[in-house]
Amino acid sequence: MGVSERKKREFAQREADILNCAIELFRTKHPSLVKMDDIAKQLEIGRGTIYLHFKSKDDLMARIQYEDYVRLRKRLEKSLEEHTAIEMSRKAIRAYIDHCLGDRHMYLVARQCGVNLNINNVSEDMSQLLTEERSNRLTLLEKIYKQAKQENLINTRGTYPNVAVAWGMIRGAVEVILDGHFQNEIKSEKAYLETIEHVLFYGLFSGNKGET
Repeated sequence: MGVSERKKREFAQREADILNCAIELFRTKHPSLVKMDDIAKQLEIGRGTIYLHFKSKDDLMARIQYEDYVRLRKRLEKSLEEHTAIEMSRKAIRAYIDHCLGDRHMYLVARQCGVNLNINNVSEDMSQLLTEERSNRLTLLEKIYKQAKQENLINTRGTYPNVAVAWGMIRGAVEVILDGHFQNEIKSEKAYLETIEHVLFYGLFSGNKGET
């Protein structure tokens, strides 16, 4: 291995170490309470070294959020392997919930990073990656929606209203679990997941067939 290649690997490894250290600190302390000095001290490196990798703490938090979004999209992409809109939708719902609840700490860290970062302090490259990743997720959800429309399963209210409402319902249902609401009442997460699917696909009231 040449010197140049070795330095590139060392640089990449140090960047990964900084990210992992930040994530671990954010698990126990709110991101707003963690300073770059805390990360540097934990890794026994100079604060200036961190800035070789990240423009600011906001840039670091944006990277954590971005990588979480990429992991989510890769899970969601598997739903496109299914043949019907219902199967795609069910697999996408489960992929999203598994992403959020499979590693709750990571999801919460990424969410806090997204809520607390100042996008104006994020590097242009990182900001562009976040925008592109959001577009990728929307494109994926649109494909499922269009499949459902081809199968005459969708109402006439439009792509984005339907996608946004469905996404909001599922995300809200996940937050119920993460925030500990109905902790004593919800005995089975499996049954809860099935209820989410039922309400999303068929509505809250069994006698209401809804608009087709």
